[in-house]
Amino acid sequence: MKAKLSRGEDTKNRILTATLEIIKSQGMRAVRHRAVAAEAGVPLGSTTYHFSSIDDLISSAFEYWHQQIDVSENPYFLAIAESIEQMGKTQSGEQTHKEKNAELLFKAADNYLKDQIIDHIDDRRIELAFHHEALINPKLNALVLKSWQREVSHITRLYQTLGSSAPEQDAEVTFALILQLEKKAMMLLDEEARTTEYQNIRQVLKRHVAIITGAERLAEQTQ
Repeated sequence: MKAKLSRGEDTKNRILTATLEIIKSQGMRAVRHRAVAAEAGVPLGSTTYHFSSIDDLISSAFEYWHQQIDVSENPYFLAIAESIEQMGKTQSGEQTHKEKNAELLFKAADNYLKDQIIDHIDDRRIELAFHHEALINPKLNALVLKSWQREVSHITRLYQTLGSSAPEQDAEVTFALILQLEKKAMMLLDEEARTTEYQNIRQVLKRHVAIITGAERLAEQTQ
């Protein structure tokens, strides 16, 4: 019985992986049972057995994908959390101290955003495709909104550590900014253009970090 369950789970995961590959390379409209079965190398009946409808398949693919890219387990996000935790322990009103903290936080945030935009741009494209599909898929809509709330909650805790007077609202602002910066990068299909634009994105990120830390400027070495 366990062997059958294992084979079933393996088939299901192959189908979900194939769905993500199709979304990445061809877009959401190309997700059809026959296309997914061909990509996964499984019988057509396997896709309809595990997923009763295309909406069900897409929603399950989102859950599968989101488990793989969970921000709370991202090493770069954990580095941001560690930087903020250290800032919370050593808060000072001196401007030089704020600027030092801002430099550390910016470097950690820069590494995170670079990982998202440059190193994992395909994940961002898949993510945007899911967001658009959520407008017409009620089940996916609920899953996307829930995932957003989880991510905002992670950021809220960071602002609480920083001593923000409005951590929930600050978290929403940061989350919205990151989504927009990622979306802007995705719109540039040329890799060289995207890499060049990332330098402008870094300046926006730097300004945001300066504002949330109260630093008047960031040191030139963070350029």
